[in-house]
Amino acid sequence: MLIDAHLHFWDPARLRYDWLSHVPSIAGPHTPAEWAALGLPVEQAVFVQADCDPAQALDEVDWVAGLADRVPVGGIVAFAPLERGAGAQAAIDALAARPLVRGVRRSVQNEPLAFVTDPDHLDGMVRAAKAGFSLDICARAPQLRDLAHALDHLYAAVPDAVTVLDHLGKPDIATHGGDIRADGWAEAVARLARFPNLACKISGLTTQARWDGWRVEDLRPYIDHVLACFGAGRCLFGGDWPVVDLAGGYPAWLTLFQDIAADWTQAERHAVCRETARRVYRLGGG
Repeated sequence: MLIDAHLHFWDPARLRYDWLSHVPSIAGPHTPAEWAALGLPVEQAVFVQADCDPAQALDEVDWVAGLADRVPVGGIVAFAPLERGAGAQAAIDALAARPLVRGVRRSVQNEPLAFVTDPDHLDGMVRAAKAGFSLDICARAPQLRDLAHALDHLYAAVPDAVTVLDHLGKPDIATHGGDIRADGWAEAVARLARFPNLACKISGLTTQARWDGWRVEDLRPYIDHVLACFGAGRCLFGGDWPVVDLAGGYPAWLTLFQDIAADWTQAERHAVCRETARRVYRLGGG
């Protein structure tokens, strides 16, 4: 049984998701009913904000919290407009009043490089960490060097902040295959691993590869590298459903992951599949 540290739900009849117009194959409702039909060995999951209209971010949190009796959501990573700096404080305070919210995320993957180190964004990161939230960071490989500078600032202000790098920092596997040193990804990840309170989410890899023809041998080197850099105690598994359906689906991704994890020690599997997520997101059970 797994803890899935990266699960999305969405219902376009309830909330607005402009980005779904670019991926029509997954643009329909994805709710606990569709999730349950997969029959996955997941005992608990962390819901991660799905980039609905920012004005509806609290509605998204309240909707998902209301699903907790139908799906084992143990924690929520909510959207917060960190780029507003001091202007983000009201949103952070509102999230702090919602007990299932354990972390926040302001995805930067589609923003210009300067966004990551903008003073207001850095201020928002500090404010969220001081409020006790972990910070999920969704950034692409070319942004990882600037992310290191942002984390230098964050940890100088909040030494015990907890941060999570989503999807291994989104390496461009579709272009580079198994060459982990292309575009400086491997070096940048090794640099980031020096932050002791940063965890790395093993998720989203198949959608970084060729959706219609990814190969295990292209993905394995990336997982091997983050495990070597972070150690199992700072890596955690994520399914990234339903985005994973763009590239073969959850069962195929889970099979690939389990095949790779079969070479690990039992302690490593236990950490990546359960305990890191439990610690990072302060989940109950165990």
